[in-house]
Amino acid sequence: MHPLEERFPEVHFHNPALTEVQENVLIGPGTRVGSMTLIHHGAVIGANSTIGSHCNICDCSIGDRVAVQTACHITRGVVVESDVFIGPGVMTLNDKLTGEAMAYPRICRGAKVGGGSVILPGVTIGEKAVVGAGSVVTRDVPPGKTAVGNPARVIAGASAGLQP
Repeated sequence: MHPLEERFPEVHFHNPALTEVQENVLIGPGTRVGSMTLIHHGAVIGANSTIGSHCNICDCSIGDRVAVQTACHITRGVVVESDVFIGPGVMTLNDKLTGEAMAYPRICRGAKVGGGSVILPGVTIGEKAVVGAGSVVTRDVPPGKTAVGNPARVIAGASAGLQP
């Protein structure tokens, strides 16, 4: 048995020899972690979530039943609430590069973030909101709304179309 499997007996590692989980990390039961993923010191990942291969998960909080697809970078301080989908290649940012304090993105319950999107510092993606693939999110997305583009803008009159 690999040491990761001993540390986290209720977590499935696709290839534990090709995965690094630093100390002081919590991972809930039923979660699956792909190969070539690094989970940094202090990260908390809820139950029944999926972390894809080639991800970099920093000191952040990820809820239950969250899907983080392949090649995502979730920076320090980010909060991802439960039941969120994050498509492949999504990147969150937390440093405004202005000398101001760090500003951490928040992705609220039930939101969906399309692949290749970039979430800028301090942005909140509201509950059940949708961010279209490839969007650069520079400002908050209201709950239940859909935002697309670079910079991402809410589509007039559009809602995420998700059931409450």
